[in-house]
Amino acid sequence: MPQNIIEFKDVAGKVIEKITLTNESDFRCVSLRFSDRTALHFTLHPRIEIAPELMDWKTGDGKVLKEYPVVYETEG
Repeated sequence: MPQNIIEFKDVAGKVIEKITLTNESDFRCVSLRFSDRTALHFTLHPRIEIAPELMDWKTGDGKVLKEYPVVYETEG
């Protein structure tokens, strides 16, 4: 799975005053509030991701025979 690394250089060196996690049914967010009264928010958008696999359970160990492309939820 590809990884993306994003640096937030605008907040480098700032002092974190408070970290909050909001987990409401219609809004999910992680917020880093800094001592200078600015904040960095990470709004979370859940999505469905389906990873199909053909499995062999004959011996009880669940051997993967084939992995199919991951299917992602589409917008709209």
